[in-house]
Amino acid sequence: MEPRIGRAGKALNSKSLLAILIALLILSGVSAAAVYYIDNISYAVTLRDDGREVEIVTLEKTIDDFLKKYEIELGPGDSINLDREDRLYDGVVIEITRTLPFHVMADQEEKTVYLPKGATVAEVLNKAGIALREKDVVNYKLDAGAIPGEKIIVTRYDEEIITEREPIDYSVIVKKNDSMDEGVQKVVQEGKEGQLERKVLVVYRDGQEISRRVIEEKVAVQPVDRVVHVGTVKKKITSRGDVLRYSTVKTFEATAYTHTGRLTKTGVMPKVGYIAVDPRIIPLYKTVYIEFPKGWEHLNGYYKAMDIGGAIKGYRIDVFMDSESQCIRFGRRSVRVYFPK
Repeated sequence: MEPRIGRAGKALNSKSLLAILIALLILSGVSAAAVYYIDNISYAVTLRDDGREVEIVTLEKTIDDFLKKYEIELGPGDSINLDREDRLYDGVVIEITRTLPFHVMADQEEKTVYLPKGATVAEVLNKAGIALREKDVVNYKLDAGAIPGEKIIVTRYDEEIITEREPIDYSVIVKKNDSMDEGVQKVVQEGKEGQLERKVLVVYRDGQEISRRVIEEKVAVQPVDRVVHVGTVKKKITSRGDVLRYSTVKTFEATAYTHTGRLTKTGVMPKVGYIAVDPRIIPLYKTVYIEFPKGWEHLNGYYKAMDIGGAIKGYRIDVFMDSESQCIRFGRRSVRVYFPK
């Protein structure tokens, strides 16, 4: 940068010129006292401006008067080594440091700072009051010389770990309960949601989110199952008006038998209310409810499995009746056998 000295460059550059002036004054008849006075009120000033040096003899009284006299202007950021109100004295050195503008963009704000030529990028950032964090990126090397007119850009990168929570649905467990009637439900344990917890690393560039990544995931709270019991016991109103509670019903083929004079498999004499069964299907001593077809509804009722028969296999039963004629008339019929609870 050329120094802004103005007329100072045209001033006398040596106090020897003052001696010439004094001699001229003597020759022109000016008194020695006047010459002495002029010599005592003038000052030899050394001006150093941006590396250039010049000596000036001046009659100005203060630094400010001197600068104005010789039209020496200070630009933004320029500095002077003395206070402008200071008085001049013989031999004083006025030193002006010229600066250049440097531009910095950081935190969505542009700043202009003034530093001497040759300042580094790091010095510009320091002057702008910009502190770099570990992950920040600068578009120039910090030890590189800063270029006036070229913008130094600081890109901020920030990271934070956030915790996200998400409910976990509970399961509904349905269990059959053979002590409850069919169609009846009972909640034996209320369900409770669990909680899934994630730790997420979020990355920001100049305050704007650019990425997120799950770095940890765990079940913070285990869900509690909702347990519901469902009744399986069926109900039927018998022909006598009783309530029959049963677990299942099967269709059997029924025949009839009567007195033979022999004991049953269980060691008792047969009688009405006993049936012969296949014990693999209906265990001995088991009581069942038998529903007979139309015309034989009067036989509906509870029967006890007390006997077996050579021909009674699978889903067949033999119903004891009091007379042979009754057995013949009954013949072979389909019946429904209910297994009570």
